[in-house]
Amino acid sequence: MSHSDAVSLQRQFDQREIDIDSLVKFLSYLRHEFKHQAVEPKAIETYFSCLIKGSFYQNLRVSQYSFACLCHLVKRIYFQDQPKLRRYASEVVPVLIEKLADNSKVNDISRKALTDYWRATSLDVERCLRKAGFLNDSDIVRKQTLAFLCSLQAAEPKFSPKTLIFDIVSTLRDPMESVRSAGKDCIVALYKNATLQAMTELKSEMHHQVIPHDMVAEIVSELGINEELKTTVDEPVVTTPLASNGAILSVKRTPLAVLPVQAQDENRNVPFLPSEANQSVSPSVEVFLKQIPVSANEDLKPIFVASSRDLETLMEGLISAFDGKESEANWAQRQKNIITLREIIQGNAYGDHAVTFITCLKSLSAGINKAISSLRTTLSAHGCKLVIDLATVAKNGIDPFVDGFMQSLVKLSSSTKKIAAQNANFAITVLLGYTSFQPRVSAMICSACSDKNAQTRLYGAGWLQLTLIAHKTHKAIMESFNCMELFENCIKSGLSDANPKVREAMRPTYWEFQSIWPQRAAVVMKNLDTMARKALEKLNPKPESAAHKVEEKRPALRGID
Repeated sequence: MSHSDAVSLQRQFDQREIDIDSLVKFLSYLRHEFKHQAVEPKAIETYFSCLIKGSFYQNLRVSQYSFACLCHLVKRIYFQDQPKLRRYASEVVPVLIEKLADNSKVNDISRKALTDYWRATSLDVERCLRKAGFLNDSDIVRKQTLAFLCSLQAAEPKFSPKTLIFDIVSTLRDPMESVRSAGKDCIVALYKNATLQAMTELKSEMHHQVIPHDMVAEIVSELGINEELKTTVDEPVVTTPLASNGAILSVKRTPLAVLPVQAQDENRNVPFLPSEANQSVSPSVEVFLKQIPVSANEDLKPIFVASSRDLETLMEGLISAFDGKESEANWAQRQKNIITLREIIQGNAYGDHAVTFITCLKSLSAGINKAISSLRTTLSAHGCKLVIDLATVAKNGIDPFVDGFMQSLVKLSSSTKKIAAQNANFAITVLLGYTSFQPRVSAMICSACSDKNAQTRLYGAGWLQLTLIAHKTHKAIMESFNCMELFENCIKSGLSDANPKVREAMRPTYWEFQSIWPQRAAVVMKNLDTMARKALEKLNPKPESAAHKVEEKRPALRGID
């Protein structure tokens, strides 16, 4: 398959108005060609980029055909040039994982493509399964990730759940009952014919993650684990991992949940947390965040923990208060627990025990959202401040939770209580400033920009501006998920909003959009009326540049010699 076909596909996706029938026909042709023809190496990147974009296209036919093509392309590259799959794993595998939540047909081809990917580069796939699968906000994706592991074991005898044992067992504490049930079934399926040592490691892991006794008993019973293994629960298992210098060491196995961050990453062969380089924010974002008022000293006393085990015990003790609905009997305890969690964050929890902290936070995220949504102003305020603390300390380490927090905060931003709405606005602003770009979060922001509530639309303009400032270097990613068109439509509606404050707030956002996509911005300005255009030009950060100005043709004056 020539590079010209890849260029042709890219051109079709880049068209302002895509001919759906023509694109679907071309995708059908590509799918057939991928089955029978080799792909030119220099075309692989273009194909992956376009098909990933198409897999999430709003038109159902385009998304289905694009994803089918993507899976066939994975199969072709698997046979043709496996190292190329390793190169694009971080972009392609999360898409395959996300599509596990689709209908059965899509789920089936996604599993097959993931299996081929695992055969080519198992470590990369397992790394993505941890981040995009087990930590996914969708309970359907989490369940389907477990189902995929079962199918992978059936298709690949070489597969061992050992490297994923921590993540698999952690699903037994998932907030959703369906995920916990799927986790139990997955463990039984994966360990049904396991060795004695594997059984020992499983039971030890369940013990260290403090899985409820009745659930452990049920799993042990189904697996037929002997009484002989009871003693191994309380005693670390001796293993002989390979040291970094190549020497064999005899050391005690430390449970992943209590390892320091660096040691845990070495044992799991995956950089669980973002690197320090990715944790910093740009100066322009810092300027934006400085507009958030700093709260007065609230007399919070940082809590320092001696070990991951202490942290786990402490955070698990905070969960029970958030069971069920809020009432007079539990709201005060909920507020106390939220304050305690804020004090934990201000201590050494994330700095010294990041993996354990993030794992425990997963179980607390539903409770945090309940606190944010509380009708009691003080509890809701502490919930919002907790999100600010999390974003400030952990930054993009809390990426898996942003989607859930945003849903609660956007809803709160429309509150008639001015303080509550402002708290939500501040929390979202800090959250967007410190975390990574996520298409679903961008879609929420665009939805807020068209909300019935003018206050939410006003805040939405600022959130969109910050998103553009923080992620302007990720232009290609935004385009691949069609965010460019969403942003353009938001800005169009905002500049012509019935509320003058919303129009005013959207103008600086327009110029941020213009700095990334000048041609599209020029079209937006051209369609504005004269008054709106003049008001917009007044905020031009580069008034000396004529590139943004739309010249109006005036009729020539007559009768003057």
